[in-house]
Amino acid sequence: MRQLKIVIVMLSIFTLAACSSMPRTKWTDKNMRVFVDPDSIDAENYVRIQQALVQSHKFVVIDRATSFEAIKKEQERLHRTQVDRFEDRQKFALYGKLLGVGAIVVAHAQCENKSSWWNSTNNHLVCQQFLSMVDANTGEVFLAVEGENSGPVIASMPYVVPDWKDTVEKLLDEYPKEFEQRSASKTLLEYEEVAKENAIRQKEIVNERKPAGE
Repeated sequence: MRQLKIVIVMLSIFTLAACSSMPRTKWTDKNMRVFVDPDSIDAENYVRIQQALVQSHKFVVIDRATSFEAIKKEQERLHRTQVDRFEDRQKFALYGKLLGVGAIVVAHAQCENKSSWWNSTNNHLVCQQFLSMVDANTGEVFLAVEGENSGPVIASMPYVVPDWKDTVEKLLDEYPKEFEQRSASKTLLEYEEVAKENAIRQKEIVNERKPAGE
């Protein structure tokens, strides 16, 4: 019996150690379920960034641009505007059942058209590429990287947006590989208690000012 208890204790210690060093993957880390903010970058770069994120196989990538609008239209069509046109068993786009994300990828690009000093027709679009990851719960910018890429500019056709693969790769290189336990300092905990008490008092003051019945 004593030996069994020792084994159980050892297994518990091993399990705790394994959990504390659990690697971050798209299946264990909610912040690796992402979408690219479509308002932070133009459509051409949006497509390139989303493609690079998907092809890395490291993120669960959710669309919040054209495809997102198409999904909403499909849900409306199935459940609101044309309910009798489709078999109930075939209404797979469940109304109001879209899943959210853990983090948002915010992108920005600063581009300059450059030409070679020996050949003014040899133009390239050189872009500084910036990617930030923002926690969807706290708003914390927990990761930010910068990269550079270029693409040819051809007079007979619109410029082709440089790809974002290297910058996404840099994002992955700097992404924390394992979960870390963060312990707050005594000073911070004391400050949080003071802030909590102050917030409660402010709520009481606001509630006292509200007219009866609200």
